[in-house]
Amino acid sequence: MKTSDLKLGYLLVTSPVPNVFIGGLMVTDSRGLPVEFRYTEPIQPTKIQQVLYGQVLSAYIKREVILETLLKNLESKFKCLLVEDEHLMDYAAKGYPIVRISSTKSSPIGPVGQTQEIAPGEVLVQITAESSPVRVNVNKPQKSEGGPTEASDPLSLLLEAGEGMDITEPLRRVQKALEIICQEAGISAGIAPASNPATR
Repeated sequence: MKTSDLKLGYLLVTSPVPNVFIGGLMVTDSRGLPVEFRYTEPIQPTKIQQVLYGQVLSAYIKREVILETLLKNLESKFKCLLVEDEHLMDYAAKGYPIVRISSTKSSPIGPVGQTQEIAPGEVLVQITAESSPVRVNVNKPQKSEGGPTEASDPLSLLLEAGEGMDITEPLRRVQKALEIICQEAGISAGIAPASNPATR
């Protein structure tokens, strides 16, 4: 695969205020430039929904409502979906891996491509020569004929993308975009990555 053909999906679901959720999904090219951006309107579960769903409400909204809605409305295909929220790792992705990534402040662990296991299924990966390694957790895709893309090795994709961009930075752009959307909707509070549907 040519680097110029590499597209990554970045999904962030947040909760700007208690019991209000919003999500955004941006697809970037190999240089980190946005190809497509979709987001959900802020959603607030009713008190009855909060009671009926209990502790599973947040995970349900993140996966079945927000993620599925955004994927259904997305026109661009991507090779890998990058997220920060562990609840999104349980989504039964078909044809593409879901990778939970986060920046670290650790010292480099070796040459580009070097990995270091820190927990079962979780590794540090040296994406570029001088930067701190990135923390990575991978959800292997289910086999499917109709997924957004054919499955690829996620670590190879991240290393390939890292040649032309900071692979964690687009999530910050999605976060900022969601903050602006919430401000325009009259919802003001610091948005912290957490959880959130009708897409735009």
